Amino acid sequence: MEKNMFDYIKETPETLLNIIDNSEKYTKELVTFYKENNCDGIYFVASGSSYNGVMCALSFMKHILKKDIRLISPFTLIHHEKDYVGNKMLIGVSQSGCSTNTLEALKVLKQDGHKTACLVGRDDCDAKDIADLTINWQVGEEKVGFVTKGVTSLACFLMVFAVELAFHTDLIDENRYHTMKERLKEAVSIHPEMVENTIKVFNNHKEDFTKRNRVFMISSGPNLGTATEGALKIAETSCISASAYEAEEFLHGPLYPLTPDDLIIVIDNNDDDSSERMIDIANALRDITEKVYVISNSTKFSDEYSFRTNRQTCLHRSPLYKLACVQTLSYLMTEATNKYEPHENVKKFKKANKVASKSRDNLYLNLQKV
Repeated sequence: MEKNMFDYIKETPETLLNIIDNSEKYTKELVTFYKENNCDGIYFVASGSSYNGVMCALSFMKHILKKDIRLISPFTLIHHEKDYVGNKMLIGVSQSGCSTNTLEALKVLKQDGHKTACLVGRDDCDAKDIADLTINWQVGEEKVGFVTKGVTSLACFLMVFAVELAFHTDLIDENRYHTMKERLKEAVSIHPEMVENTIKVFNNHKEDFTKRNRVFMISSGPNLGTATEGALKIAETSCISASAYEAEEFLHGPLYPLTPDDLIIVIDNNDDDSSERMIDIANALRDITEKVYVISNSTKFSDEYSFRTNRQTCLHRSPLYKLACVQTLSYLMTEATNKYEPHENVKKFKKANKVASKSRDNLYLNLQKV
């Protein structure tokens, strides 16, 4: 029997621990590439779930490296930003290694005389023919195109890359190096509990997650990437309109189309800076719709409508387990509703392949019946 999304979600902790335990080996070439080219920061080029995976790691990377680290979509880089990359380490990211927009960005950068690296999730890919350095981030097998394990493992890989780079450029000492790796393992250990509690809340309020108009994901900082990935995953699997917003930006206009039928999920960083405001926003939004849930341990929000864990980490590492909530919700919502099948016009659009997003066919299982 073929594995499904949930199988890969459950495999995630083991994959992350492997990446952490072997971080020096897996990131060695990337660290060397950075040092040999005297880079003064990092420029990631990615789209879709790869973009979101990088977003989830950015806060941690900046916190450890104290460097200018940026993230941009391939289309924007090619047409609007390619002349301003400076002396950054240029890293394309594509789990399939066959995303046409990322491949095109790598080609353009190469034509302009830049050296590039590309992070991929499989060795057999087209990126290796373009990038100067291609690194497999060790996600392992993931045949379902609605990737879950790939997103979280990418975020984890980038976090350990930051730790290795910091250590090998004398930004942190050996004691902090080992401490940071143990703290990443601590975050990974919370992942199974988050999955279990997500299932429990979903089953207790199934109608809220299966009979709704739209879904809005709200967060900030490191978990804005979690929110963006949650919206993407729910949209592409359940085919329900889902959007992600930074918390305060949501209050500046996007809230006006809300109705009592809409579902809102607020992802709290559980930190001393943003958490109180985030929970205040969540509580206030219940005046519009009762279908407001939080991924939070805050005692200031109803326990019944909260995805909680017995332990929590600092905000920078928290996406490693908070992603599990939105991924599990996506799977449960889809299995309970449309079973991944989009509108007939979307099927026609995909079959026509007028604007291909992959350089190869049949990279993943065809769950959408297209």
